[in-house]
Amino acid sequence: MSSFIDLKYRISFNKLHNSKLELLWNILPIFCLSFIAGPSFVLLYLVEDFSEVSYIIKVMGNQWYWSYEFLDFNNSSTNLNFTSFDSVMLSENDLLAQNYGFRLLEVNNRLKLMYLINTCFLVTSTDVLHSWAVPSLGLKTDACPGRINRMVLWPSRQGIFYGQCSEICGINHAYMPIVCVVE
Repeated sequence: MSSFIDLKYRISFNKLHNSKLELLWNILPIFCLSFIAGPSFVLLYLVEDFSEVSYIIKVMGNQWYWSYEFLDFNNSSTNLNFTSFDSVMLSENDLLAQNYGFRLLEVNNRLKLMYLINTCFLVTSTDVLHSWAVPSLGLKTDACPGRINRMVLWPSRQGIFYGQCSEICGINHAYMPIVCVVE
């Protein structure tokens, strides 16, 4: 009887323990993760690469609008000429008068970006935490007072892109739209 139990134990032990199979299911995920990680590391490096930036825009979050500053390249004088403007949400009456745009998403001054030109955004805030987000362009960064966050965009398609402050920054948080026009 004991030889039957020993034989049964040996057979079941051999079925549960297979060194080659264990080695395979430990090494196979390592190769899969390495295959995924390689391109991911390249993309992470390129996201933070600021060497080829042609245009720099400073974005400032205020209560309850956005301010933009950038160097005006159209000016032919030798002096540096910075252009700045505020972007405030249009009221419903102004929106009806212009006869275009979306309610709660249209602004009085749109941010114009150049097609296929690397643009660096320096994002900060003057009062509370905001979040400058244009999801259709793949942009989202926090605007923190006393800190400058940066990101690079290479617009690969033309059009009008809408976004909003995606941080719960106060009572008028929903009234901070962003409109980017890529031409």
